[in-house]
Amino acid sequence: MYVKPTYISIARQRPCATVPKTLRVAISAVALWLVPISAAHASPCPTNTVFNPITKVQWTCIFPITIGGVKIGTFEKLSTALDAQSSESPLCACRKGATFWFGVKVSFWSPSRMVDVVTQPYCMMALGTDILPTHGKLQGSQSSISDGTNTRKMFAQMHYYISPVWAMLDMFTDLPCLETKGFDVALMTEILPTWQSETLGEIIQPEGILFGNPAAGLACMADSAAAAAGKVLDPLFWCMGSWGSTYPLGGDIHFGDSVEAWAGLAARGQFMMGRLGLSTISSADGCSDIPTPIWKKSRYKFQMLEPVKGGQCVNIGRAGSLWTSAKHAPGHDNAQFMLFNKVICCAGMSAP
Repeated sequence: MYVKPTYISIARQRPCATVPKTLRVAISAVALWLVPISAAHASPCPTNTVFNPITKVQWTCIFPITIGGVKIGTFEKLSTALDAQSSESPLCACRKGATFWFGVKVSFWSPSRMVDVVTQPYCMMALGTDILPTHGKLQGSQSSISDGTNTRKMFAQMHYYISPVWAMLDMFTDLPCLETKGFDVALMTEILPTWQSETLGEIIQPEGILFGNPAAGLACMADSAAAAAGKVLDPLFWCMGSWGSTYPLGGDIHFGDSVEAWAGLAARGQFMMGRLGLSTISSADGCSDIPTPIWKKSRYKFQMLEPVKGGQCVNIGRAGSLWTSAKHAPGHDNAQFMLFNKVICCAGMSAP
């Protein structure tokens, strides 16, 4: 029996070129984010890293303390330039609304934030636990770059904690400039698609494209040399010395030293908090806190907490050859840093 063939009419479809290019890039980036990242370099989450401020904080990092222009305490030579913004004028006067007060300027380094850089997603180093299994997704990785430079590329997640140690220990509560917040988790990159994909990150932060050119890279060479000498070049905000670049705001970073790469991702986390409007610094007169959408690198320094406690604090971008020796314990690829920020405070009494 003859069966008449059935013909299916296929409507002419609109060419793909009519789809907006930005939308196609965004769809591709989200699709890549949903694909599990290689777990070639993910370490188990340690359980013995619960934060203890008394034993883990390197307390010498709070120095020097400046009171009325007089510095107290010793500090290393490479950190001298970090204190250049300390108060030159010993006296201060402030006004907030109807309240007026005058006094002396006090400045010191405050341990107030912590940053995890982890290859195991949702590994909360400060809590010593893995809060959510991901079954192989979003894990860290390392890969070689075949460009003749013998460099590698790392991917890791970042967690940012609010951890005002002075308030946690109930110390110096009479100083008006100290934070009274409690311990909290401010940011987890596992929930940010922009951290997983450089392409999507550039869509959200398009200014990053401006700093991906050779001229910007040459400027970072100067920043790297300055950071090795303990100097911080605030105008070069897109540079992190020997630690890489602040852009793109994602979890990928090129590296030759693993500890440097961890520090670079931790510093990038601080830069991201400022870009999100979630970070402030003390004003130069010590009267208030001001937002920092563009960070001032000279106001921060880092101390390594895990996997090996660091005995010093380092300015952003300092060459790893000066501080990373014996800091990478074999088989431990999850790191934690304490962030010290420079506090400038007008401590005094209210005028009648």
